Amino acid sequence: MLSKGEFNELGELIYARCGISTPPNRYEKLKTKIERLIEKSGFSNYRTFYRDLRFNAESKNFQKLINIVTINETYFYREKHQFDTLIGNVFPQILDEKGDSEPLRVLCAPSSTGEEPYSIVLHLLEENSLLHRADFEIVGIDIDNRVIEEAKQGVYGKRSVQNLPKKLLRSFFKECALNRYELHNEVKDSVTFKVVNIMDREQMRRLRSFDVIFSRNMLIYFDELSRREVVRNFHDILKPHGYVFLGHAESMGRASSSFNSVKVGQNVVYTKERQRSQDEYRRGSAVYTRPYLR
Repeated sequence: MLSKGEFNELGELIYARCGISTPPNRYEKLKTKIERLIEKSGFSNYRTFYRDLRFNAESKNFQKLINIVTINETYFYREKHQFDTLIGNVFPQILDEKGDSEPLRVLCAPSSTGEEPYSIVLHLLEENSLLHRADFEIVGIDIDNRVIEEAKQGVYGKRSVQNLPKKLLRSFFKECALNRYELHNEVKDSVTFKVVNIMDREQMRRLRSFDVIFSRNMLIYFDELSRREVVRNFHDILKPHGYVFLGHAESMGRASSSFNSVKVGQNVVYTKERQRSQDEYRRGSAVYTRPYLR
């Protein structure tokens, strides 16, 4: 039996490596799954399992543990108003500022099973004109390697596609089994998926820089210290003209003063504070605030 003390010890290890909080109130829900993992992995007791997590660099059991404790629940066109703002306001604004000589890069973090990055692709295909202005590069990352593999497969149940317009479902999916729908390859090939720990600064930097970061309903699972680390990593890889989208129940809050909150349409998004020149510092110029978009 996995005791509450042992569960809390695993939570401390997960927090140290990933910044993810595993509160004690999840003990009853997760303990049986963790016990099953310990047994299937061939360990005779919890202590040998824990030592493997801590000291065996080749162990795959920590990834399996992360797959158990992370929450991956999403569906296509979730909070659709944000996608409408992205397509109707933000993408055109970025292209007006930066031009179309290089791809417009979007990061979805976390991507879970892929509904969010694929929703961006479907909105672009539906809108159509932006695809004639520039190339788009969309990257989805998640710490859970299992959901990344599911995202690459691009096969979804009825609940995931329930909010999709029927026209899009007919045009870009094929029914591969009863109430199972597979995305066409042209959509799947439009997104690159990677297993990345968002708390790992070097892993994040290797992704290179992005014009837009979609990170919805993730920060609510981090404490203040971990949120600051995540926001710092976002700041590092966001281009100067870039935008960050959070979930409707989230905000940067005290996590960073390096972003401006901006109302775009009906949504609040965040923009990266631009670097001021030495002349501006000497003149004591006011902090730059991006104008509201309508």
